[in-house]
Amino acid sequence: MKIAYLMHYMKNNFEEITENLDILINQGDDVYLMVNDDDLRDDLILSYCDTPQLHVAHHQQTALPADMSLPRGFIVLMKDALEYEKEDGSFTYDRFIIMTDGMIPTKSKAQLVEYLEAHEDEDIYYEVDNSDENEEVKKRFENYAFFTNSYDFQKSKTIRAMNKMTSSFVHSFKKREMEDTIYVSYPWFILTHESAKALADNLAYCSNTFKMCLYPEEMAIATMLHKFSNVDHHNENIWAIGKNGEYTLQSSMENVELDTIKESTYFAALAHSEDNLQVYEDYFDAYTCES
Repeated sequence: MKIAYLMHYMKNNFEEITENLDILINQGDDVYLMVNDDDLRDDLILSYCDTPQLHVAHHQQTALPADMSLPRGFIVLMKDALEYEKEDGSFTYDRFIIMTDGMIPTKSKAQLVEYLEAHEDEDIYYEVDNSDENEEVKKRFENYAFFTNSYDFQKSKTIRAMNKMTSSFVHSFKKREMEDTIYVSYPWFILTHESAKALADNLAYCSNTFKMCLYPEEMAIATMLHKFSNVDHHNENIWAIGKNGEYTLQSSMENVELDTIKESTYFAALAHSEDNLQVYEDYFDAYTCES
């Protein structure tokens, strides 16, 4: 099975990112990478100039959580991967897997492939809500978000307060309209080839519909899959994050705790070596294990 990993990296740790990349590449997969740090990006381009399995993003090089740049950036990476495939069909990707900053596999390649084969022709992601069943989802979409492209947005109470004040002011005289059902999900996806192509073909919808939304990575891709893809959806949470292992909507991500990684977990975040060494040491090379 040929996998295209779509990765976002926000640190500037050359040793860590190259270790993560090499583990995926050595198992026969390709990585399409957005790197926020300019110097690190240049170093990676030079270091991997003879490694065609690594594709450092050049159309959209950076992204931030809670901002349109994140879901749009992942779709741009899908587009890059699809364009890299051979026109005669001799080389295509079977799966496209999104990995946000600090995410690592917690199972071997063989175990992951076994799981994916059990859900052949299905997209795998965890959907939690939609606007047809919950009016609050529509209200969330109608609100405008400002200052999300600030690096301090998630941590700064001042910037978030400015966003809330400005959003309320704008919303009072200009409402965002949406006829499509809005779906809310965790921001991680394992996609079939058909769905990746559907997203890439409709990139403009993402940019036009979800601009100035707060945490659009929780809405954009799931909504687009329902609208543009006919692939069946397997709804399961195979990701671990934070202190209890569960993703919290509209909140900054926290380091994954070691005891939250279960038998059903296939990926974990945040697991940076400098911030979460115990988890990193236990799982950084899990993907290379034989079973």
